Amino acid sequence: MGDGVRAAARRSRAATRPVVSRDRAHLRSALAARGRPGATSLSGHRPAGAGTGTGAHRLRLFARASVHRAATRRSGGRQGGGGMTVSPTLERLPRISRPSTTPLLRSIGTAVPHIRIGQDELIDELASLWELSRTRRERWARLCRASGIQQRYGTRPPREVFSLPTSARMDIFAEEAPPLAMEAADRAIRDAGINASDVTDLIVVSCTGFSAPGLDVALIERLGLSGNVRRTMIGYMGCFGAITGLRSAIGACAADPDACALVVCCELCSLHLRDDQSMENQVATSLFGDGAAAVIVTGSPSEELNGAASGPPSLGRLALGATKLLPEGRDWMSWRITDAGFAMTLSKRVPEALEATIASFVEDHFDRIGLAGYCVHPGGPGILDAVQRGLSLPNEDALRSARTVLCEKGNMSSGTVLFVLEEAMRAGEPLPTLLLAFGPGLTIEALPILPATAQ
Repeated sequence: MGDGVRAAARRSRAATRPVVSRDRAHLRSALAARGRPGATSLSGHRPAGAGTGTGAHRLRLFARASVHRAATRRSGGRQGGGGMTVSPTLERLPRISRPSTTPLLRSIGTAVPHIRIGQDELIDELASLWELSRTRRERWARLCRASGIQQRYGTRPPREVFSLPTSARMDIFAEEAPPLAMEAADRAIRDAGINASDVTDLIVVSCTGFSAPGLDVALIERLGLSGNVRRTMIGYMGCFGAITGLRSAIGACAADPDACALVVCCELCSLHLRDDQSMENQVATSLFGDGAAAVIVTGSPSEELNGAASGPPSLGRLALGATKLLPEGRDWMSWRITDAGFAMTLSKRVPEALEATIASFVEDHFDRIGLAGYCVHPGGPGILDAVQRGLSLPNEDALRSARTVLCEKGNMSSGTVLFVLEEAMRAGEPLPTLLLAFGPGLTIEALPILPATAQ
């Protein structure tokens, strides 16, 4: 083959080379231009220090801008404001308007099962099922009475689930979770002053039971939601799952300002009472109960959502929040599926880690908000005491709502922090407040609730 033919072939291959490959070539050229002055960001603004140094940040911005400009030239794009070029492909995409305000927390609905279990009753029942010796029974009783819990609620008596295999426990979840979740969701919908047909997004959170079709489909059927509702299942995230659900609702409202998101947390922790006398299992058994909590989050007030002249006032506004993973605590809190229910481990090091970390975490992310209070997930009395010390809160009243929920209902996993928020609002505690919850990882999750109107 002659040189001319080979050159023509090379030109032909270059012309048909995929865009991504040619973009890489432009990126290499840009990287080779290290030190070139005058780099600009994709927004058309000159980054700090541009043209005066050869920092890696300026180089990366220049490289991205070079690739973008080259790709746009090839696609025939036009020049936009600030020197930014706009691809014809992007111009053809539907424009999504950005909401002018943060999403609204419209309502909270909660529900607990019909079986009330007093702490003394639990002590006697489990001591009998475990066949504890006198010494072990006394230790078990001390553990329960130090939990700060007077009662909790369950869907089945402990004796009915104690020896069941996991499959049978999941069958009970599929039977008992939908009506409990529906009760909480129905209250949230009603208190928000909307109709079930207004719900555009359904976000369901649980770590205590699974099936497919699952709780999400059951709620669509029972509540009469649209078959077109966008649904998300958030599973196995533990006690911080409600905050993950709220963050998903924020995302739904950011993508669609007309969105109306229903977030439902439903946990049947009592289904996982186990024939296990280990201290770890006894600690978990002393704390956990059943409950469901639901909230409505919208990007618009109710009168804009359903055309009503007015609606109930919003409870507050949601900000995005923050999260922190403490990888050294990976094994300090866990939730594992076994053949006889789900097994929890909870190390004594968890409160120590939270106490050492929580103040800097809050200061780093929420110092500018001017927090008036905290709604803390009551993982147990040790967790609440550690957070109180870590944040230098003056007395127990600072976490009164969390301690009240723990006392009256126990730890209900993901939805508990929403019970705490409901209790805080019922008591007239001021905003802004910070939702704080903790779970496997070891994970800290936080999300601020701001006043509904600008201060």
